[in-house]
Amino acid sequence: MTFSEIDMGADAELKVTDVLSALDKTFPFAHAFDGDSVGLLIGDGNMQVSGVLVALDPSLAAINQAQKLGANLIVSHHPIRFSCDGRFNITHVANTYPERVLAAALSADIAVIAAHTNVDVAESARRYWGDRLDFKHVGSLQAILAERGFPRQKDEQTASDPYGEVWQANSPRSLNQLAAEVAELTGSCVRVYGAGETVVQKIVTATGSGGGRIAEAQVAGADVLISGEFGYHAALAAVESGLSLIELGHDVSELPLVDLMAEAIHVRTSIADNKLFKEDRLALWHTISVGTNLADD
Repeated sequence: MTFSEIDMGADAELKVTDVLSALDKTFPFAHAFDGDSVGLLIGDGNMQVSGVLVALDPSLAAINQAQKLGANLIVSHHPIRFSCDGRFNITHVANTYPERVLAAALSADIAVIAAHTNVDVAESARRYWGDRLDFKHVGSLQAILAERGFPRQKDEQTASDPYGEVWQANSPRSLNQLAAEVAELTGSCVRVYGAGETVVQKIVTATGSGGGRIAEAQVAGADVLISGEFGYHAALAAVESGLSLIELGHDVSELPLVDLMAEAIHVRTSIADNKLFKEDRLALWHTISVGTNLADD
């Protein structure tokens, strides 16, 4: 379903709290993990909404784009991680990044809502990648681990619980072939850990940071784990134990969640099509292949 397929009409009285409520109905904030910064992080909930920009991160670039578009509300997947210790130092250095975002948002009178792990745990988010590949859904990783007598203790839970999903390939293929399909789907290069000729039949998918899913994917009998990012030593241990990995990039793995949040706002509020925007995100990273001729750029 696209935005243009729904004629909602504009509501001049749409407030920040209305958008907050729309998100809560689709991705209940009560489902967020303990300690996660979700909900209205910056701004006045009673402020009338002139436009909404949905983004992966509440970045300075997103604030600049919102200003250009005339939007005074940013809905981001990742929350702002404040690190100030009673001081509000916005000197332009990397370790004051969260404070600079706060200062820029306040200066521009832009409110910020974050919908993070409450989106991650939603079925539409958990199943996004597997549903778009030639996979048959087997079940949630958490449920399958419990069936196999491998329940996780509460003190072992991490920010990536409990949204791994287990899949069966409808037709077996090599690791390299699957990686090529994933790259085609994302429109981005992927990093592959493991022997390219490995036959893949059972898959685990998890967005964001996937290092915490490695042991669990092995217990579930997976041939490959597809996720956003892995630490080097975790990847080394996985490969040596027989589990292959396909790394998308943390951002690439979660960009589809921006679409899901935007759709929720569109369907559940009266915002007009020309007042709801998705971030025009510049690539944060890129790759240079061996033998690249930079003179061609």
